Amino acid sequence: MENDFHGDEKRFAERLQLVVTRDATALAQELFGARFGQPFPTPRLQSGLSIPTPPENWRQMVARYAWSEARVETIGFCNWIRFGDAYLAGGLCVREGFYRRLPREDWRECRNRGGIAQIMLTAARSALNDRKALFGYVGDRKSMAVSLRCGYERTQHSHLIVNWLQALSPDEKATLISTVAAIGPF
Repeated sequence: MENDFHGDEKRFAERLQLVVTRDATALAQELFGARFGQPFPTPRLQSGLSIPTPPENWRQMVARYAWSEARVETIGFCNWIRFGDAYLAGGLCVREGFYRRLPREDWRECRNRGGIAQIMLTAARSALNDRKALFGYVGDRKSMAVSLRCGYERTQHSHLIVNWLQALSPDEKATLISTVAAIGPF
């Protein structure tokens, strides 16, 4: 019999799992397809970007929520590809209807932490700290608001945002932004 968690038996932080892996196809393919209507970004050398994307440069984060000991659901996803001194983020998504199904106390804690997308972006800043910056290419208003709350800044390039992980001079920042902007949408 499935043992549903009730009340204070488990808190939101214990039910939420963040998994960083090189290939999250098995965990997040269905969610990605449902949210974007496109094939999952399985790590591969030729991903469609104007740069090489060897599989060893990929990091994928999956947020999972344990509804019970027997039922764990993928509720969030984001893809990062290491490129030079930066990581390029894409495919950030959260399962539609997830928040409405949460127990009230978990919903409050999740909301207080900014929601699943914010939790993932904040965790990525710590997990992917071996480069100078994290970049995103964002066209969605909600995604932009979450990203800005997580320390991203707009650049002079439409849709291109950056979260600096190291202190850089203005010239170093400008060079890195130009390098990433030259890729185009990612």
